Amino acid sequence: MQALNLISHSPDDVVARLSQRREAIPKTADVVIVGGGIMGLASAYYLSKRGLAVVVVEKDKIASQQSGRNWGFVRKLYRDSAELPLALKALQQWGSLEQELGYGFGWKRNGCLFLAQSEEEQSVFEQWCEETRDIVTDATMLGTAEVANLFPMLDDKAAPGLYTPTDGQAEPVLATYAFARASEANKVQILEGCGAIEIEVSNGAVSGLLTEHGYIRTPSVVCAAGAYSQRLLRKTQLGIPQQVVRSTVSLTTPVEIFDSPCFCGYGLGMRQRADGSCIIAADSDVDIDISLDTLRGARFFLPSFLAHKSTFSLRFGKPFFDELEWRLKTRADEKMFKPRRPEIPPNTKRAERMLALFRDLFNVENQVVIAKSWAGHIDVMPDALPVLDAPSQVSGLVVATGFSGHGFGLGPAVGSVVADFVSGKDPDIETKPFRLDRFRLGTYRPPHAPL
Repeated sequence: MQALNLISHSPDDVVARLSQRREAIPKTADVVIVGGGIMGLASAYYLSKRGLAVVVVEKDKIASQQSGRNWGFVRKLYRDSAELPLALKALQQWGSLEQELGYGFGWKRNGCLFLAQSEEEQSVFEQWCEETRDIVTDATMLGTAEVANLFPMLDDKAAPGLYTPTDGQAEPVLATYAFARASEANKVQILEGCGAIEIEVSNGAVSGLLTEHGYIRTPSVVCAAGAYSQRLLRKTQLGIPQQVVRSTVSLTTPVEIFDSPCFCGYGLGMRQRADGSCIIAADSDVDIDISLDTLRGARFFLPSFLAHKSTFSLRFGKPFFDELEWRLKTRADEKMFKPRRPEIPPNTKRAERMLALFRDLFNVENQVVIAKSWAGHIDVMPDALPVLDAPSQVSGLVVATGFSGHGFGLGPAVGSVVADFVSGKDPDIETKPFRLDRFRLGTYRPPHAPL
């Protein structure tokens, strides 16, 4: 079974017949999930295992946004302590997921290393290691010689680093599709090309979801819409101070197999794939494309921006005027899901700098070039922690968004927690730090680390 693509130029009954279904869009469901990324599809899978009738709506294609554009790190290393129980739960799941889902996605438990770029950063890593020792039992600080053993190609650029041998990596698009295929095998309906317009609420409870292709009556909606979550939640009167930054990632041509951990150091993030090619990116630098929406919730982000302004590049230009045109010319209902496939240009200058840094750090031949570069929109929260909550103001609503650039590896655990929320069960990990009302109440704190 494949996801149903609700193509706009054909009647829905024709689309339904092509897919051997009674109708293109179901009239009812136990739960509707908005978002075809790893969070939405992992949620769909775990909900389907509980016997619920699940529908997933995705305005574009499965894994078309950040779930298919990230680095592919699966780590607990140097996470905020509030996020560690979620990361540990996810790591337990990742180890057996390929067998469980019946689909390979390049899972490899090869560890993760963060290099200390100064004595101050080394001290910060050592403090994190000590403070989290009871929960992250395998984290350790390595000396320069130990790092050189892991990465002999670093040569004289080796330095002390924070290391966890049980972290790993996976291919983001394949992992997301694995959850999609396993969900469909459990009779989940996945509707691509189906934008969500409004979560309908009656007497304080979810009553349905209005989409561009029709209305689905349901008592439960999961908002896992990534950077578009704030639009969808706005009509429920639940404010979410979410901003978007643009991150550039590149794929190199293959180099000699390192068989080494995922790596961050000297400003570079790197993961080597099975064929020898490498995913490379700046380990914290991102672009902020100034738009009218940038001002929304800016007060929540200003302290972090000022503290780490060297990692942000403010850019004014085409995105601003594109948004202005979108506001003036797009119908109100279409604004919820358009642009369906936003243009997200990579920062080519940064990509070239990362390539030069990669060549220099790892002593790889100059013939290594960038095979392709892309960018993604990362949905960021003021404290860099996600919103993972079933807010009491709207019964039947579950929110899973704002993963701030480090959510991919958490996907399986997030899906399990969402399934608990929808089923009315208490999750087996603490989720209070991820409550949506922390921003209204002012109980959130500064980010653990720069994005």
